Amino acid sequence: MSRIESAIILSDLHLGRESSYLYSKDERFKKNSQALQVFLSELGPQDEFIILGDFLEQAVGSLDEVFLDAKEFFSIISEIGPYNRIIFVPGNHDHHFWRELGEEVCINERLRRNLAPPSHHEYTRCFVDMRFSTADEDLIPPIVLSEVWPDEKPMPEIVVKYPHHFVTVPSDEGTDAHYLFTHGHFLEDLFRPVNAIIQPAHLEELEAFNNFWLESFDYHMGHAGRLSSFVRKFLETFHRWNLKDNPEMESMIDEIFRQLRQKGYLSWLSGWILKHFLMRKIKKISWSENSGLYRSTLNDMLIKSIEDYISRYIIPRYQKDKAKDFDLPTDRDIPVPFTFVFGHTHNPIKNEDMATAKAMVDGKIYPLLNSGGWLRTDRPAVANGENAGVLLINKNGASWKSFAGLLE
Repeated sequence: MSRIESAIILSDLHLGRESSYLYSKDERFKKNSQALQVFLSELGPQDEFIILGDFLEQAVGSLDEVFLDAKEFFSIISEIGPYNRIIFVPGNHDHHFWRELGEEVCINERLRRNLAPPSHHEYTRCFVDMRFSTADEDLIPPIVLSEVWPDEKPMPEIVVKYPHHFVTVPSDEGTDAHYLFTHGHFLEDLFRPVNAIIQPAHLEELEAFNNFWLESFDYHMGHAGRLSSFVRKFLETFHRWNLKDNPEMESMIDEIFRQLRQKGYLSWLSGWILKHFLMRKIKKISWSENSGLYRSTLNDMLIKSIEDYISRYIIPRYQKDKAKDFDLPTDRDIPVPFTFVFGHTHNPIKNEDMATAKAMVDGKIYPLLNSGGWLRTDRPAVANGENAGVLLINKNGASWKSFAGLLE
């Protein structure tokens, strides 16, 4: 837990993806990056700069472009601030970054020190509630993000942690406001398919049960040669705002089923039935306001998912009498209620809606905030930064600063 005076939060930059407003090979990058630099300069120094997931587009971005864009991004923010600490909480699109870092420290580094790596019983604990910091002189290897920070600029502490970050912000009235940050992919059924088979009892199980899906869907399929090209094309089509009439998607589905029939896996009739059933499902997921997928509004389904997540995986976990159960060194309970801050949906909760954006757990009200998204596909009819922006928290509370009209 951090005690800070102020922080800015942004998420879902998807660096390395062509549809990102900050894709450095796009001719519009210079204007968009300047808009970001001016905007952050006006906000001034902050204790923490919190990047709330999907910072690196490791799912369908080319890795050379991902880290080129990360280098450009750090070049921008190194000119402003200063920031005492950069906090990176990975999301589903950069989950592999977290997994790789965790394995390097918890397995390879232990072997280098002639220590035994974790058993399969302990292994799941290596990937939640860990914290890796550039200020840790014993951390080997260094966090990769430090390698893309400009050499000539003083680097703030960079901390990578998952899946939560918790801060306390004091106010002038002497009261404290509490904020819990998480990317939010585990709020959505799409990213927890194993839950339909067996319900995770705690956070380690939620991560371990669904890890194979996160790694396959949001990393390996995007880096698999010829398959990668198909996956990229499919996702570009899928992310369009309205798929009710989408001949390109139908053509791709036709090709999949043609291959299946050619190999003898499906008869013509069964293939036709399955194809049309699949198309109906894809279209419903893509544009339904109740799907909870990507551009979702803060509807009843999403609020219910947040309430379940808080009650099942947050409150029982972060209590001093549960510390031994979860191997957590804590001597006090998590302060409740707190403001629950998430990204993932690319749909910011605007200032005028913050008073009514709430979840209810055990009779306590949990305010909700969302950190928006930086993809043109979020609002392709507008594509001017409508969903992009930053959250600012300080002694005065929280506010959303929009980039609408500032981006191309």
